[in-house]
Amino acid sequence: MDELMEGLAESIGENFSTYFKSLDDILQLAQAAPMDAIDGFPSQDLWNASSDIALTIGAGVASTLLALFLFFELASLFNRSDTKGLDGVYWILMVFLKAAVAMAICKNMTTIIGACFQIVSIMVNNIAESDLFSRTMQQSSDISSQLTEYYKDAGFWESLGGWLISWLANGCNWICMTLAQIVCKLRFIEIYVFIAIAPVPFCTLINKEYKHIGISYIKRLVALGLQGLFIAIVCFLYITIVNSSIGAVVVEDGGANGTMFTMMGYSLLLIIAIFQTGGWSKSLVQVN
Repeated sequence: MDELMEGLAESIGENFSTYFKSLDDILQLAQAAPMDAIDGFPSQDLWNASSDIALTIGAGVASTLLALFLFFELASLFNRSDTKGLDGVYWILMVFLKAAVAMAICKNMTTIIGACFQIVSIMVNNIAESDLFSRTMQQSSDISSQLTEYYKDAGFWESLGGWLISWLANGCNWICMTLAQIVCKLRFIEIYVFIAIAPVPFCTLINKEYKHIGISYIKRLVALGLQGLFIAIVCFLYITIVNSSIGAVVVEDGGANGTMFTMMGYSLLLIIAIFQTGGWSKSLVQVN
């Protein structure tokens, strides 16, 4: 019987020893740039595919739109009464300069977008590698040892009930972490779609009437970058909340079963918060 009790206690402890392990995968997805290699996700292939679409189909459409915008700009200039002499030459040259800059941006937009996401990746990486984050993760492993010690001294039925609850909590946590990873991967899919059409909204920046399309596009890209940062912050706050709320409650209050139910609740809170990160980032940059 003692061996059975010890086995149940060890099983409960093992279920919670890797409870936060999936956060590593979420943080990896949050801190990765679109062109980086990600385990279990064809990020580099998707990056190459979206870049090829942008440079072939997207660039062709953008060139056509730029030609139309250039024609309309020149037509409006020639209709103005003050575009004569050197002033007229100056404004015509400015129109061609804007078109040349827009075309250069369209052809190099993958480099520009990649650099922007690399900056976000560095910020998230600094959070993941900080001493504060490491200490917080270390504190989380104490919950597993506390549960193990508690159930070694508990009765058989209480240990059996705790074992069942631990598997329920572990399953709930697995579902929540899987959904969180899906949200992170959907973010990347959205990034690749936006990259594939990048030349078209970029070329609208030279036109006064349609430049709001390009501005909204840039804001949406910024929001996608910020979402990765928000996901990393949510993961850090999640671990902090668990450590602060549970701490030594397992041993001092004898609330082991309640502790496991509480951790299930926090897992649900985590996935809800991660679902909200996209809305938070869009709200911050004021884009739909």
